[in-house]
Amino acid sequence: MHKAILSGLLCTALPLLSTFAAAQDWQPPRTASGKPDLQGVWTNKTLTPLTRPREFAEIRALSAEQASRLEQGHQEYLAAEFADSDPNRGAGVGAQAGDDGDTDDGYNEFWKDLGTQIQMINGEYRSSIIIEPANGQIPYEGDPRARFRRDPNAPAASDGPEGRPLAERCLLAFGSHSGPPMLPVMYNNNYQLVQTDDYVMILAEMAHDARIIRINDDQHLPEMNKWMGDSVGHWEEDTLVVVTQGFNPQQSFRGASANLKVTERFSRYSDSQILYRFTVEDPTVFSQTFTGELMMNARPSHESMYEYACHEGNYALPGILAGARRLEQQAAAEQQ
Repeated sequence: MHKAILSGLLCTALPLLSTFAAAQDWQPPRTASGKPDLQGVWTNKTLTPLTRPREFAEIRALSAEQASRLEQGHQEYLAAEFADSDPNRGAGVGAQAGDDGDTDDGYNEFWKDLGTQIQMINGEYRSSIIIEPANGQIPYEGDPRARFRRDPNAPAASDGPEGRPLAERCLLAFGSHSGPPMLPVMYNNNYQLVQTDDYVMILAEMAHDARIIRINDDQHLPEMNKWMGDSVGHWEEDTLVVVTQGFNPQQSFRGASANLKVTERFSRYSDSQILYRFTVEDPTVFSQTFTGELMMNARPSHESMYEYACHEGNYALPGILAGARRLEQQAAAEQQ
């Protein structure tokens, strides 16, 4: 082999070998008792969707070019959203009416924080958070629409606050941000972890939901039906494994039943990352278990997680109920 070629190969290989060796030598920070220290404020925001877009079929890992195109497309979308509005635009409810398209949107992009990158895990740009089954989809048993029909025994949607969704009532975050599983939503994707030998507490930013995980407990307390379920954890070498059952009946992840069981695995991946893996099982709703992975990234130490004041200035709930009463009055007047 020519000396110049050999020299070039060595120059390329040595940094990779050094990086690999550094990764092999890296040890997670540990608590006084020797367990990996998971404490801090972390975010799981990402452009990677929960389920895989159909065009990627069973392609779990995107190419760098595909990931770059998706990220660039999002940046172009943001640039268009943040562009100055046309003062001569027409009134309407969509772009076809000549307006800026935001008149029928509850939030414009100023309020959102979806992240700007496709997540990379183990050297792969992931096409979806769900990695098992291979198609990246939620494996529903039968027609999934049947799982989301309103319980006939539940209060009607606008009879009173009890009929409204949990997020509207500020009891839990929407979109399973509170978890488990803990999934990113369109903003406030931060979590604070506090850890002792006997407990791990996870505080979700949205609706400031605190989940307390008992470590090395020998039994669940499913009859309590707590928000976010009853979580029991144990350590498998350097991975915290958390099993949750006994969710409140009003809390249903993707149409799951009272048989829902979620197993989470927290592994310190680097100084600034935790690899979060979850497996969902409910044989009455899903045809098989499904598993997803997310990378939780450390927030800067000087950036605190602030209180989520859910009902402060919230006029939506009384407005919805007042509107329902008004419709009832109109219907009664028409019958006279």
